[in-house]
Amino acid sequence: MSLRRALLAMMLAAGCATPVLGAQPAVLNIAFSVMPPWKTIDAHGEAQGPYARILRQLAAQLGATPRFIPCSLSRCLQLMQLGEADVALGLAATPERVAYLDFIPPGLDEDSRIAFFMRSQDRRPLARYEDLAGLRIGVTHDRRYFARFDADTSLQKDVALHTAESMRKLVAGRVDVVIAPVLHGRSVLVAESLAQRVRQMPLQAKAYGGFIALSRLSPWGPYRAQVAMAITRMRAIGQLDPSRQMPHNQRCEQAMPDARTPGCGYDAAVLRP
Repeated sequence: MSLRRALLAMMLAAGCATPVLGAQPAVLNIAFSVMPPWKTIDAHGEAQGPYARILRQLAAQLGATPRFIPCSLSRCLQLMQLGEADVALGLAATPERVAYLDFIPPGLDEDSRIAFFMRSQDRRPLARYEDLAGLRIGVTHDRRYFARFDADTSLQKDVALHTAESMRKLVAGRVDVVIAPVLHGRSVLVAESLAQRVRQMPLQAKAYGGFIALSRLSPWGPYRAQVAMAITRMRAIGQLDPSRQMPHNQRCEQAMPDARTPGCGYDAAVLRP
């Protein structure tokens, strides 16, 4: 075989081995577990909050239609693991999740601290990690906080479905302390009218950080480079900052107060530290 023919055969073989991408998916399926103030559902059943805004902007960058799938944290993880949801935001990048989720940098510009909350009248100290020993700690099912705490089997952890449930257990004396992201914990206390009965303790820790996660079985998987490029563009123009205020939209402001104008949902207010 001539050298020319050999090179042609090699090129054809390489072409057959390289998958050809077809048209990218038209819909971006978003696993959306409620976690105020970042992720909420309004009275009309629409996804709201800073994370919903970020994910809508990601869909716009990709030229796709966002489809929010409200689900519990456990169900959202299952949907992502099966590839039935494409992306999620607000999941901790733990080693076991990296097996089926691609956490795409850059991360969000946000307050990623983890805090601890106790009853206002409880005078026990909680300034060092070691102070957790002997305390009954309210945690949320399937939520991850920070590596040392998650791996610590010596601690007494009381599991609830939601942080609000743990906070109610706290004021009822069924747990001694509740762990939660700082802004989320404060938001829950306000929503449950418990801010006067619970106080945030000095002990804090840094969480895993916020990344947009892409399911490894998602139809968007082959377009990972495009997704990563879109996220990088969003970071460059400040769209990955959950506290960023959206510009005023005259079309939305002129809408009737009781009307639902598509695309005019306002983000929930972000509580400041």
